[in-house]
Amino acid sequence: MTHQLRSRDIIALGFMTFALFVGAGNIIFPPMVGLQAGEHVWTAAFGFLITAVGLPVLTVVALAKVGGGVDSLSTPIGKVAGVLLATVCYLAVGPLFATPRTATVSFEVGIAPLTGDSALPLFIYSLVYFAIVILVSLYPGKLLDTVGNFLAPLKIIALVILSVAAIVWPAGSISTATEAYQNAAFSNGFVNGYLTMDTLGAMVFGIVIVNAARSRGVTEARPADPVIPSGLA
Repeated sequence: MTHQLRSRDIIALGFMTFALFVGAGNIIFPPMVGLQAGEHVWTAAFGFLITAVGLPVLTVVALAKVGGGVDSLSTPIGKVAGVLLATVCYLAVGPLFATPRTATVSFEVGIAPLTGDSALPLFIYSLVYFAIVILVSLYPGKLLDTVGNFLAPLKIIALVILSVAAIVWPAGSISTATEAYQNAAFSNGFVNGYLTMDTLGAMVFGIVIVNAARSRGVTEARPADPVIPSGLA
């Protein structure tokens, strides 16, 4: 018998997917693109959304269709190429770029204004930050509860407050676009959307999302039905 997720679990899975993707890159690059694009902001935003939102959604859907693993997704290109692809994705999203960036960006935004940006506060903050990350990671079966039901709503509330504050109390008028955005707004938005690394992250997060669905009793080998709505949400 096929087990179907409850609507509440699908919403929580969608929230968890949101929380996994909205990280340091999404705090750095969208404001930078908006500031530099000036009057060309909508053209740049369109390019940005393709690589920062569209491609990650397609990746999550593809991984759900094949069962959530990069190895299954990369079968058509061969085992060696698949291993290389998985290695590059895990290293880029892990120790080389994205993971250290989550600690440094959150420190610079939330802690550095109070402590200064010297090395010692950053070191202490990083130890505490990654200790919490390890603690949460030790219980993968509870990710839907810890991330989907707790962390994601906090992120949404914070982003709503930030967005409302930016609209009600803007820092200034729209500036003139930089030369790069005057000449190629779409292309620059497209590239900066990729630099969020959400597309590479989707290759890694896909199995996490699928396993979260399985933790709620979904037993299909390819649990696309509950995962696709959560990815689109």
